Amino acid sequence: MATIAAELSDVPPERQRAGLPLGTKVAHGTGAMANGSLIYLRSLLLLFYSQVVGLEAWMVSLALAIVIACDAVWDPAIGHFSDNLRSRWGRRHTLMFAAPVPVAILCAMLWNPPVGLSPGATFAWLLGSALVLNFTFSLYEVPANALTPELAPGYHVRTNLLAWRWVLGTGGAMITAFLGLGWFLSPEQGAVGQLVREGYGRLGIAAALLMLAAMLINAFGTRRYRGALYEPPESTGGIGKSLKEAVETLRNRNMAVAVIAGALAGIGFGIRTVLEAYIATFIWGLPASALLLTTVAGFVATPIGAIVGAMLSRRHGKKRACMGLFFVGTILTNMPLLLRLSGVFFVNGDPLLLPTLVGFAFVSAVFYYGGFVLVSSMIADIVEDAQARTGRRSEGLITSADQFIQKIITAMGTVLGGALLTLIAFPRKALPGQVPAETLAALGWTFLVLVTTLSFLSIAIWKFYRIDRQGHEARLTALDVPEVRGAA
Repeated sequence: MATIAAELSDVPPERQRAGLPLGTKVAHGTGAMANGSLIYLRSLLLLFYSQVVGLEAWMVSLALAIVIACDAVWDPAIGHFSDNLRSRWGRRHTLMFAAPVPVAILCAMLWNPPVGLSPGATFAWLLGSALVLNFTFSLYEVPANALTPELAPGYHVRTNLLAWRWVLGTGGAMITAFLGLGWFLSPEQGAVGQLVREGYGRLGIAAALLMLAAMLINAFGTRRYRGALYEPPESTGGIGKSLKEAVETLRNRNMAVAVIAGALAGIGFGIRTVLEAYIATFIWGLPASALLLTTVAGFVATPIGAIVGAMLSRRHGKKRACMGLFFVGTILTNMPLLLRLSGVFFVNGDPLLLPTLVGFAFVSAVFYYGGFVLVSSMIADIVEDAQARTGRRSEGLITSADQFIQKIITAMGTVLGGALLTLIAFPRKALPGQVPAETLAALGWTFLVLVTTLSFLSIAIWKFYRIDRQGHEARLTALDVPEVRGAA
């Protein structure tokens, strides 16, 4: 297969590839709503288990870090298993049909811990239910992600399909936010809505049902393609050969770039995930209804970001476009907190504070989500780059291996977030307005410096990515990768 890689420059640079039917885009994109819902729920876990249930923040962060680290290990294993699975249901759909019901049950359990447990028992409930939930969800999400480059091999067609997944995935997060902040976590008898325990239990059950429906729509809506997709050859040689092939696939320059950039971004993401709810609640003093507005503003920006990303990609290429989008997005998303800490922003209670925060959330999300769509497409393009060198299609391994280091590092970021709260002595079960100003300043400056620095470093690493449109289309021609327009 080295011959294919060596002769790419002699292959005609492009062949036109048709788009997928709208129904396929919607079905496959709807599946991402489950991931969007789960990601939003995870952003509330530290606040719920520490400020509402009463577990020490460092214990919650430790549990979440263990879960993320384990998730990072089994994702590539599931991806490699899916790549080589031979079944009449197809190598992706066999797992996609097996996971939804267990995922829904475990999601409801995670958000409904029994009342009156000791701290040790509460920690065990959080760790156990989150571990098994993440494992069963990976059985669905890894094959679903791997299905994307199979359904859409073309350079821009792939970006379009991923845009649908990002938009609808964000829709899943938005629905969950509406259910939580707009309904289940609404204030009760003067209490701060996001600090009421019963609301989280109801939110967990509602999100579980949403995730179940989204996963099944994806599985049923794309199952007709299973006979038209790549089928791996009979595997021989046992686990030793399988591991050797996996290592050979991942020894790829562009894969290394994606992993390093993702690792840097992952630390910042872990810190941001566990602390954003604290910043919104205690620094900005936002009630659940106001927090919902800023959250929805970011979600509404997703389709615009997807369009902007696709347009810039066609004009400047995926790499340059995504780097520019992330650079501007990073500046905009952190600007309000920087101005507040510098003493030149609206104070809490000012009628202009919330509209300004909503505006920044919307505009920064346009840039960020445009970048996210392009990065997902760039990682998917590594599939054919690796195939040209190894002769094997390994969508599951590549799309999940990129998450391996990211999740390990995100676990570190999660621990850092919880450790930071302990280090600055952030009080447990505190209410807005009761936390000392110096504690809030320490929280804000540390958060701002860490996440901004890590974001800029991650952006710089993408400079070394080398796949462009001409090389990708030539590679598809050399490998004779088929189009997938429909199936019987």
